[in-house]
Formats: sequence, C-alpha cells, structure tokens
Amino acid sequence: MNPKVLIEVDPQHEAVVRRALAMAEEMEQLALTAPDGAVFDACEEAVIHKGRDLQRQMLAEAVARRIAAAEKKGRRSALAPVGRPRRTAGRRPAG
Repeated sequence: MNPKVLIEVDPQHEAVVRRALAMAEEMEQLALTAPDGAVFDACEEAVIHKGRDLQRQMLAEAVARRIAAAEKKGRRSALAPVGRPRRTAGRRPAG
C-alpha cells in the first residue's frame, strides 16, 4: 500500500494543484508505456505542451485575482489640480 500525504491548499489554488498532480500521473504512465529509447523524448514533448497549458492557467487565474482585487478596492482617487486664486469681485464703478 502506498502512503498518502494530505496537504492544505487555498480553494483558489485547488484547480492548479489538481491539474499538476494529474500531469505528474500522466507523465508517470507515459514513461511506463513509451517504447524503449523514446521515453525521454515522449515525456519531454508531453511535459512541454501540458506545462504550457498549466502555466497559462496559472497566469490567467493570477491576473483574474488581481483584477478582482482592483475592482473590489475601486478606483484610486486623484488630487485635483489647483489654479492660482483669482479675484471674484468686479471693478468699482467710477464715481
């Protein structure tokens, strides 16, 4: 019987962790079934393609979290430019 390890993962990272574990299992199975002399090439090709997909997913999720956080905070307020003080009274009539 293989021992199992339990880890705690934030729910936001659960999909990525599951996908990485699935990729590792696929690599293991591919290494066992690839023909002699082609194991490395087969695994390398698969890990490059699946790794890119995993990285793309991680990047998309990270950017989405950043956007959500920015939208939650709202827009930053900016300072309003101030001009020189002006006189508001008109000229006094000559008299």
